[in-house]
Amino acid sequence: MVSHVQYRSFMNEDFEDIAEMLRRVWHDRSRNELYNTLEARCDLAHCLSISTFSQVAMVNGEAMGIVLARDPHGSQARYSAIDASAWERLENDLHHDMARIDPVAIREFDAAIKAEQRTNEKLATACSVEQAGQITLLAVSHRARDLGIGSALLDAACSFCQDAGAEQAYLFTDTDCSWQFYERHGLKRAAVHQPEQSERALLPSEMYLYTADLAR
Repeated sequence: MVSHVQYRSFMNEDFEDIAEMLRRVWHDRSRNELYNTLEARCDLAHCLSISTFSQVAMVNGEAMGIVLARDPHGSQARYSAIDASAWERLENDLHHDMARIDPVAIREFDAAIKAEQRTNEKLATACSVEQAGQITLLAVSHRARDLGIGSALLDAACSFCQDAGAEQAYLFTDTDCSWQFYERHGLKRAAVHQPEQSERALLPSEMYLYTADLAR
């Protein structure tokens, strides 16, 4: 069967399909699968709440890839119909449900998120990316690999950042992700963090900040 790929902005009806895609890749913290589903939804809701641009890859009518980004000026109304406050409220509601279902897993999740945020702040400070656009999420279903979707989504996010006036785009990634993909597409590793002993149970073995030069 020939795959038919279309690209469009994120729509609310994409949420469940994309959250399930994220769950399969990154969210297996608990033995309770409902908790893992909620954690993936919480992750996606957070990414939507901080983003001003979206593009979804539809393969034969099913959402199988997404990229989210934000420009350095926060020009949300111009670029996206994403309702940041609504997604933030959903993130908080999901977090409450996660705590009820698996209190141990939610404590681990919260500790990991705090450690990740501290690390990302250090990486960003080291690279001075205040005036750069950020790619906040890029994910493609394993069922849609080798269709060029990741490349198309990355290009769309970089074009958005460039059109918004940024001369550089950046993203955070780590050894639990396919960081080699970014190097193949010309991004440069600008900073590295190796977790200290107290962080090793919470963070991947290495965390990175990659940048793309958008200068015309």
